[in-house]
Amino acid sequence: MKPRVIEAVNLTKRYESFTAVDNLNLSVEEGEVFGFLGPNGAGKTAALLMLLGLTEPTSGTARVYGYNSTQEPLKVKRIAGYLPEKVGFYEDLTARQNL
Repeated sequence: MKPRVIEAVNLTKRYESFTAVDNLNLSVEEGEVFGFLGPNGAGKTAALLMLLGLTEPTSGTARVYGYNSTQEPLKVKRIAGYLPEKVGFYEDLTARQNL
């Protein structure tokens, strides 16, 4: 079995009365390609932000290469890259230059 690169266990994100991510359980092994598909508002961005340690889950845990995304967000950020469609800064740079 290959090492788990990403693992989410009962990952949940609520914004007041709205549940964006509801008990996500996910395991991605090294070498696998995985993508989130779904309509706007399905929770794709919320899940990704929790995995990257950019927002805290309401409950559950997320790990990237064994690092807890909530407790060790800087370690996760050192090994992961994220470039949203609307960066909000450096709009004159290419995606590669922003990374």
